[in-house]
Amino acid sequence: MTFSACDVISEKGLDESLDKVPNVTAIKGAENASITVNKGSNSFFSIDIDNVEWNTLISNGEREAYCIAWKDPISSDNSIYDGIGVYSTAGDKQFADVNRLFTMKNALQKADPEITWREIQVAVWSLVPFQEFDMNMPVDELPSRVRSNGEVNFDKDKVQFILDAVQNRSTAKTEEFSGLMNSGHDDDKPTCVIGTDENTQTLITECDETAFAYGGELGPNSTEQAGQVDQNNNSIDGYAHCFPLDGEISENQWGWSNGKLSEGNSYTFPIYAGAGRCILSSGQYAGDLEIDYQDGKVTVKYIAAPGSSFKETHLYIGSNKMPTGSNTGYGNYPYNDSNATSVTPTEVVHEVDITGDIYIAAHSVVYGSLED
Repeated sequence: MTFSACDVISEKGLDESLDKVPNVTAIKGAENASITVNKGSNSFFSIDIDNVEWNTLISNGEREAYCIAWKDPISSDNSIYDGIGVYSTAGDKQFADVNRLFTMKNALQKADPEITWREIQVAVWSLVPFQEFDMNMPVDELPSRVRSNGEVNFDKDKVQFILDAVQNRSTAKTEEFSGLMNSGHDDDKPTCVIGTDENTQTLITECDETAFAYGGELGPNSTEQAGQVDQNNNSIDGYAHCFPLDGEISENQWGWSNGKLSEGNSYTFPIYAGAGRCILSSGQYAGDLEIDYQDGKVTVKYIAAPGSSFKETHLYIGSNKMPTGSNTGYGNYPYNDSNATSVTPTEVVHEVDITGDIYIAAHSVVYGSLED
């Protein structure tokens, strides 16, 4: 088996040192994480984080990740690294462009659905200042996962489009995300850096707390998977259908679709952040979702718990459990803050005309300070 940079077997373990990224801030509750690293299908890496205590920046569970320093090795064959520190890039100017990239990532891929994880990864290498990277270098010098059969397997024009958008160059201005381009870096989300020693690859992942509304009957201390279904994929836990447990849902990440919900009724579902694998005790109550379905219109209101706020929301409402098509991730939900009826940091309201029995999947990003 042959390995190359960013997917090399390394005899060195990860530790708390971040000599190459000195201005990041340790996240309270994530100082002693356990990280399982695999190659990703929708990102450079797929990582599974464990042993992180509740905080408002990162949680236990699976998530996409990318590599920062393209020359450095890491084992990515179900390799487990213990005692790892996770850090926030908030306030670190070295990561300003990378933070902007991940803030814009969904909008970029919506503007051009053919942008893949490879273009995102090459853009990350191009934007971070820690190791010089040129996507036009000789092909055999590139990391193995962005080349095949002696050619690059990413689109250089799309990478340049991403770089232009992130760095606010006019060549990338489009209606879909012109507002993001014109906003200041203060509006960008921090990313999370997973610490390594100086000889091992440092990983980066989106740094926020994913939350979903849960329409089931289990309490917050439950250690079983919430939203279980029977052999016919009907919920046996109230209205909740855990994504990975329902055979009719193709989404592998955690979260819930809730239904069927009938016209003429009102519902209130708790919102849980960081409940990886649909286990409520792994997460934290973050607010409520109020649903009122009357006379051909459903009104959905996100209400944040005290001390919490919503960075963004994504809402699916329909007759199926999830959006149709190959990509059912929340970035493809039809309703978000841009088409909501009203938006504040602690309350978001959507009004949608619809008839018949429905399902609702309500995602949000719950955000807070490092001290929370």
